[in-house]
This record gives sequence, structure tokens and C-alpha cells, in this order.
Amino acid sequence: MPLRCCSVSGIVVCLLLLSGCQWDTSPEVQPPPVVEVPPHFPPLPVPPENPLTPDRVELGRRLFYDPQALSPTGTHACASCHRQERAFSDVLMLSTGIHGRKHWRSTLSLANAAYAPVLLWDGAIGSLEEDVLLTLSSPGALGWSDTAAFAQHLRHIPSYRAASLRVFGAEPSAALAAKAIAAFVRTLLSGNAPYDRFVQGDRTALSSQQQRGMALFFRLGCAECHRPPLFTDYDFHCTGLVAHYWEEGRASVTGDPTDVARFRTPSLRNVALTAPYLHDGSVGSLREVLRRYNSGGYPVPTKDGRIRPLGLSEQELEDLEAFLHSLTDSSLVRNPRYSRPE
Repeated sequence: MPLRCCSVSGIVVCLLLLSGCQWDTSPEVQPPPVVEVPPHFPPLPVPPENPLTPDRVELGRRLFYDPQALSPTGTHACASCHRQERAFSDVLMLSTGIHGRKHWRSTLSLANAAYAPVLLWDGAIGSLEEDVLLTLSSPGALGWSDTAAFAQHLRHIPSYRAASLRVFGAEPSAALAAKAIAAFVRTLLSGNAPYDRFVQGDRTALSSQQQRGMALFFRLGCAECHRPPLFTDYDFHCTGLVAHYWEEGRASVTGDPTDVARFRTPSLRNVALTAPYLHDGSVGSLREVLRRYNSGGYPVPTKDGRIRPLGLSEQELEDLEAFLHSLTDSSLVRNPRYSRPE
């Protein structure tokens, strides 16, 4: 009997020990994604040579906002022309670099720039990484004499040297800084406007006026070039909204005379925040843009044949403008993950 009790006790002890040593079969807790792609958006294009990692994105964010790191004068950074509260565009007619040098074009928003197959108004640049490198050495932007001078400067900032070694396993360079900044910019996604909530089933997200404007937008064919969900076709068109085009636009890249005055279709997302408008920043309000479309634009030889007089009333113009305001994503301009680091 004592032997039996001893055996039972031993079995109980063994079972308790075994239960404490079992492998943990609970689901592994995954870290939050580096970026959450809106459910109705296409898959996010990320080049395999520059994967999105938390450390890489965070280094890019720090650089994006740091004028001491990015310009030889310590006065300018990416955020100087791409301001979060303006949907990562600015308020100027023409963008301005160091020493007050003005560019000949206005600043495009960086929201959803990850999806753009080519960049700039004329499509001259093929990747975000290339864009950063050219911005660093452009006299009208960040103004480094060459990228080697920028790299040497960055190596003398202990925090960036340590960060580059940790993130990339290498000393700072212009190419690695470009990778980090491009990674951060790819996370700047905007797809949570009232319009998005409406098309996903929240019928209270748009006012009746905005719904009338949306119906007009699609009926008039605006969506042929401003296609949802990104509200651009990333193609090049001459809209004829200015009387004289002082530069060649897409033709400066292709050399094709039929591309003169054609510029990349800007996204309409957050368009209410990105005034002034057009490639030269020459139109100050949404209402004026709509009025020019309503009149059919100016008689420019390469103008897209779909730009024609619309005959809309003032009420219809108001409705269209109200719909465009429904494309404003307040979460973009308030997201702390996109903001200047503390």
C-alpha cells in the first residue's frame, strides 16, 4: 500500500513536471507591420534591394526632417518642401531650395508616392532612391557639390554613423541615406478619407452635396485620368489650363514634340491641402481650377481632346469642389509615425 501511494505520488509529480515543460504551441505574436496598406489599395511596390524594415524606415524619417544632416547650410531638409500638414507638399507657387533658389515647378505631394512608376511632373526619375540622390546634389534643392561631400559630412555625425552601421552594416553614404529616406517615403500612404469610408459601406461619410459632386466627377469622365483608388493614371496629359507653357514637360524627357506641355497627372487625394495647383503653381484655388476645366481650357496644340467646355452651373462647381474635399485624409496629416521625431 505505501508503495502504491508512493507510485501514484510519483506519477502526479512527473505529470506536473511534464506539464510545465511542454512546448509553447500558442500562436507566435507578430510585430506590427511597418506600414498598413489600405485594404482597397493595390499591393505596395517595394524593391527587393530596399526592403521596408522598422530600423530603415526610422532612420529615413530622422533624415527626412533633419536640415543639419541633409544640407551643407543646415537650413533645408526634405520636410522643408514636403510638409506633413500639407499632405507632404508645400504652400509655395514654386519650390525653394538652399540660398533661396527657386525651382521652375511646384512641389508634388509625397502621399502614395510608392505607387508612382516614375516621378516628377515630367517623369524624368524612375525611383524614390534616385530622386533623393538627385535632390541632394541639385543646386536648386539641397545643394551638395557632390554626394561624396554629403557622405563625409554624415560620417562626422556620431548618431548617423552609428545608425548606418546598425541598419546597413556600413558607414554612411549617399546611396544608403537615399535608401533609408525612400523607405520612409514608401510608408506615407493615404487611403482613409471620407470618400474611402463611403465606398467601403459607410453611407454617412459623405454629405448629400459631396455625393452629388461624386456623381458629377464620374459622369464627366474625370476618373479617366484621376482613377480611384489612387486618383491618378500616372500618365502624361496637356490639360490646357494655362495659356502659355514655358517649358516642354514630358517632351524634355522623350524628345517627342507631341509630348510638349504634357505633365504627369497629379493625384487628387488631399487636393484641398495642396494649393497652389498645376505644374507651375499658377492657380491658387480649387474653384479656379474647376472653372478653367469648365471653360474647356486654352487652345494649346497638344491639349488632350477630352478637355472640352462642360457647361456646369455654379452649384455644380460647388458640388464638385465639395467632393474633392472628401478626399482629404486627416489621418495622414496627424499620424505620429510620419511626423518629425522628438
